[in-house]
Amino acid sequence: MKSFCVKAPAKINLFLHVVDKKETGYHLIEGLFVFANLSNFLEIKVGEKDSRYDNSTVEFINSESKINNQYNTVMKAVNLLLRHAPVRTKVTVKVVKNIPIAAGLGSGSSDAGAVVRTLGKLWEIDRTILNEIALNVGADVPASVDSKPVFVRGIGEELCHIKKFSLPTNVVLVKPKKRFLSTPEVFSKHEGKFSEPIKWSDDAEKDLLKFLKETRNDLQEIAISFVPEIKDVISTLKSQEGSILSRMSGSGVSCFGIFDSEENAKAAAVNIGKKQPEWWVCNTQLIV
Repeated sequence: MKSFCVKAPAKINLFLHVVDKKETGYHLIEGLFVFANLSNFLEIKVGEKDSRYDNSTVEFINSESKINNQYNTVMKAVNLLLRHAPVRTKVTVKVVKNIPIAAGLGSGSSDAGAVVRTLGKLWEIDRTILNEIALNVGADVPASVDSKPVFVRGIGEELCHIKKFSLPTNVVLVKPKKRFLSTPEVFSKHEGKFSEPIKWSDDAEKDLLKFLKETRNDLQEIAISFVPEIKDVISTLKSQEGSILSRMSGSGVSCFGIFDSEENAKAAAVNIGKKQPEWWVCNTQLIV
């Protein structure tokens, strides 16, 4: 029996543009994904089956709402990876959830990314195959395998890693408690004009803040129509001292605020937590 304890960091979409829609129904996007110290923790055990019916399992602990133990991103990743594992291999995963689910922070995608990363290395699976498995599990999973700042295109499979991250790393995450949003449902409401594709270059990395201020989250207004509180969360983050950029992450409901100093970020988190006890608030750092 081999055992691994790994982290699955929260994913934050610093911007998200919807640029087209495929005939298959998938939307083509562009975005800048970053990852935070806020993480789920996974205990992955790999051994040999005792019998034909001794199947792989996953258990979730500390989740805001119940997650189906059979149909989830972790189980899907494990089953796809097992095709490249030794015969009679069994995988047991225990996930301690610290990242809110269905909240635009990639909680499930990051779990799957951690599993792909860990088991892919253990079984020496070719990276091209791992990328295919990751995308098969979910659109955000390819970026979550490495969990590093990355410019994303397509449905999530085209990755351009950021060589020089020129933003402050102090972040405050906020979401209304007990409010969730389904990513497919939010995307399904996107109608009308698509965003023009961005011509990404190394020049954008030199001043990421300037670049980000010219972008937006195309799903933000749709999410607000489902959960109006999101608008209040964003305005509250913007009003805090030292706030330099605030918007919604992914398909919502979580929002982020980037701050000019660790001190201002901590103060903002305390201030928001006191004034809004019905909101989940987390002060964290970006991984760069």
